[in-house]
Amino acid sequence: MTLPLHHPDDQLLIGYASGQERAGKSLLVATHLAYCPDCRQRVASYEALCGEWFGDLPCADHGALEALLDGMDSLLAAGPPPAGSDVLKQPNAGSICGRLVPEPLRGWLPEAIDTPTDDGNWREIAKGVWLSGWERTLSGTTIRLLRMASGAPVPAHRHTADELLLVLQGAFHDEYGRYAVGDVAQYVAGTDHHAFGASEEDCICLFLLDGDLIFLGEDGEPL
Repeated sequence: MTLPLHHPDDQLLIGYASGQERAGKSLLVATHLAYCPDCRQRVASYEALCGEWFGDLPCADHGALEALLDGMDSLLAAGPPPAGSDVLKQPNAGSICGRLVPEPLRGWLPEAIDTPTDDGNWREIAKGVWLSGWERTLSGTTIRLLRMASGAPVPAHRHTADELLLVLQGAFHDEYGRYAVGDVAQYVAGTDHHAFGASEEDCICLFLLDGDLIFLGEDGEPL
């Protein structure tokens, strides 16, 4: 498999390594690490640096930070909460269109998510573009799956907050480059975005959104 060319920025990797990044984004980073040995090495280096830094802290602060790290480690290592949790129901197959996805994302998927024609799995938002019926919110971040048919454009939009995409299948292209399996696309507030599917098979992404999207007309102005 080709190694990813697009990675989370250092701020995200450091936040993940220190346990201070929000849970939704940590889920995306942890899944990217399953594809990317380079980022695994970088995170290991950051973790070592954080460990040295913690060792120099006063005892009281050290205990509080250790508790913070333990909480994030437990969240990602244990996978989804048990049945009855108000965050997520007990998962099932953890596959998308018949393919298993990497942990920890695999454990968070509630069931096998198949073709767009299956009721409840996908909702078409534009011709050839779907959002998954599966949706979760972690620490203020909305988490879904985005699916693009080959050549299908996602409606042009502007971000009001951070958006992150991790490619799980196929590829997509936008004004910033081409993104294939394992790649992370990262957009900040104020970014205009025009993406379309760029592979023979449908492109499926883990889709994280911190705020609303403003959809744009052909003139680039908000609708």
